[in-house]
Amino acid sequence: MRFKKFYETQQVDEKLITFANKAYPRSGNLLILAGGAGSGKGFILKELIGLEGKVFDVDDLKSKALKAPKLNKKVQDEFGVDLSKMNLLKGDDVAKLHDIIGKELNLANKAQQAFFKSMFYSGAKDKPNVIFDVTLKDLQKLDNITRLARQFNYNTKNIHIVWVVNDIEVAKKQNLDPARGRVVPVEILVNTHRGASQTMLDIVNMGKGLKRYMDGDIVFAFNKINVDSELKVGKAGGKYIKQADYFYVKRSGKPALSKDRIDKNILAKISNYVPNANTWSTSEVKRIMKKEEQMTTTTVGMKTGTEIDDTDVRHPFGGTYTKRLSGGK
Repeated sequence: MRFKKFYETQQVDEKLITFANKAYPRSGNLLILAGGAGSGKGFILKELIGLEGKVFDVDDLKSKALKAPKLNKKVQDEFGVDLSKMNLLKGDDVAKLHDIIGKELNLANKAQQAFFKSMFYSGAKDKPNVIFDVTLKDLQKLDNITRLARQFNYNTKNIHIVWVVNDIEVAKKQNLDPARGRVVPVEILVNTHRGASQTMLDIVNMGKGLKRYMDGDIVFAFNKINVDSELKVGKAGGKYIKQADYFYVKRSGKPALSKDRIDKNILAKISNYVPNANTWSTSEVKRIMKKEEQMTTTTVGMKTGTEIDDTDVRHPFGGTYTKRLSGGK
C-alpha cells in the first residue's frame, strides 16, 4: 500500500494556493515565501501562488548589486572587493556577496524600510500586497518581517506563510543548474533547508503564541519535480500546472495544526525530504516510511530493461490541485 494521496485526507476546495479565501486579492496581504536554497520558490510563486505584489528577494538584490557602479565603488572603498569581478556561479563569491550586501551594508532591510515608509507617507488607503522570498532559517527573520508588517498596520489575519518543501538531494542538483544564475555553497544550502524545517516546526507548535507574529494561512507546498508537480503545455501554447501537492496547516483566523495533528503521511513526506528528518518523525511516521521503503525496494528490484533514477526509490505522492495559465487547455 502506498502513502495516501493528500486529496484523500484533505478536501480539494481550490485550484491554486489562495489566501484568506481570496484568489488574487488586490491589496492588504503580506506573504512570507519560505524554503531552502534551490527548493524552487520561484516556480511556486510564478505558477501556483494566487497573489501578486511587491517582491523582496535578496538573491535579486545581489544580481542588481553587481551592476551598480556607485555601490561597487562603496564596496571597493570599504571592503576592498570589486563587485564587477564577482561570479554568482561560484559558491565562494555568492557567500561573500551575501555577507557584504546582507550583513555589512544591510541593503535588504534598508530597501524594505524605504518601501514601507514611502507607502506610509503617500497616504495610500490600500496597503500593497508584499511577498518576502526568504529561507526563514530562524525565528528572528519571522519576527523581523512580521514586526515590520504590524508597524505599518497590516492585519495579522492577512500575514501568510508558504513553505516550499523540496527533496534536499533534488535541491542540491537544482543549485548547480546554470539557469538559476547563482550557486550556493552546498554546506550553506543544507543549512538553509535544515533551518527552514526547524523554524516551520517551531511555528506550528507555537499554539496561541503564533498570533503575536501572524494569524493568516500557512501552507506546505511540496515541490519535487515530476513527483509533486507537473507542468504541461496546452494546445494554444500556454503552460498550466496539471498537478501540485500542497497542504493547509493553518487557515486565516484559525488555529494552526500542531505536529501531532498533522496527517502522518504528510509528516512522512517531510521527513523524507528535509535534512533534519528526525525532528518531524514520530514512531508512526517511522513505521510508515519503513514499510514504504520495503515496498519500493521490492518494486525496484523487479524492474528490468529500464534505467532506475532517484524518483524510483523515493516516495511518489500524487495530487489533483490545478491552476491554469493563459492559453492552457
